[in-house]
Amino acid sequence: MNKYCIRTSMLAAALLLAACSGKQETATTAAAPSAPAAAAPAPAKPAPIVIPPVTIEVKQSNVAAIPADIAGKLKEIGTKNDIAGIAALYTPSFPEGYLSKLNVTRDLHYGPAERNILDVMAAKDGSAKRAVIVFVHGGGFGAGNKSAANTPFYDNIPYWVASKGLVGVNINYRYAPASKWPAGIEDMNNLMTWLKANIAQYGGDPNRIFMWGKSTGSSHIADYLADRVKQGKPSEIAGAIFTSGSFALGDTPLWTNYYGDDVSKYPEMNALPNLVKTDAPLMATYAEFDGDQYKQQFALLANALTAAGKTLDTLYLQNHSHMSETYAVGTMDDSLTGPVLDFVMRHSSK
Repeated sequence: MNKYCIRTSMLAAALLLAACSGKQETATTAAAPSAPAAAAPAPAKPAPIVIPPVTIEVKQSNVAAIPADIAGKLKEIGTKNDIAGIAALYTPSFPEGYLSKLNVTRDLHYGPAERNILDVMAAKDGSAKRAVIVFVHGGGFGAGNKSAANTPFYDNIPYWVASKGLVGVNINYRYAPASKWPAGIEDMNNLMTWLKANIAQYGGDPNRIFMWGKSTGSSHIADYLADRVKQGKPSEIAGAIFTSGSFALGDTPLWTNYYGDDVSKYPEMNALPNLVKTDAPLMATYAEFDGDQYKQQFALLANALTAAGKTLDTLYLQNHSHMSETYAVGTMDDSLTGPVLDFVMRHSSK
């Protein structure tokens, strides 16, 4: 068996471990009841997700950037949550030792919690005061990591950033439900304090920090930016990129493990009304094979910013899914990274 086969098998095992780690329920035998038990009421069906029309033109990604063989497999997978299958498509693009040309610093603490840690990657011969891109991973508020053994994800993000002559930062944050709102805001504030004080020693410019969130990561960044507005404080970042994120809490429960299920409290937590007032330039993207929730949230953000007279860089990722969009970062597929880099370079010079 060659190294790639071994590595792919280890990757699949690592990705599938979480799905197989639940405890097995033990069946027990009880005496038959003397009377039939009353039937439990059928659970209420969730209301259908309504995706409003977007009031601005949305940029279309370069679908030709996706290699033909991968494009075909992504279409077959579609919206299915085949994480191991999608990961296997991109793993060969990251051969063993692909990080060896970079300065890689792991597990620096930016806050007091165990999960308040980050990695920094930069080119060994890079100049000082380079723009910084901080990646905040997804995972439904209660899962996900900046990196994992036997897989290039999400080391591939700061690797790509460093390969473009910038400084890449990957972070972990506290999990829900042990840490609920506003834990993400607290973590982002601690992160920004650390970056402002320390990123220069790794070649980064503390005045050119970009935050890039994926899914839950986008929500934490949006909440942070909205809270800065609420506090009357500047964002302190050069821009934010939201990839398949959630920004608006309405009158139905959403991500109850983090925000809770008491919708009467949602107006206080809702990022959108203050997010549209941020001084940070914003970019938002979503994928063709994303779930409807992310398409709805993209539309709500785009329309709210338009109504507020604000601009938004947009991108619709054709033939990509919720996982493939970021697993492709660092490969020859630049359908997402090309526009992201353009956004960063335009705003880092201001």
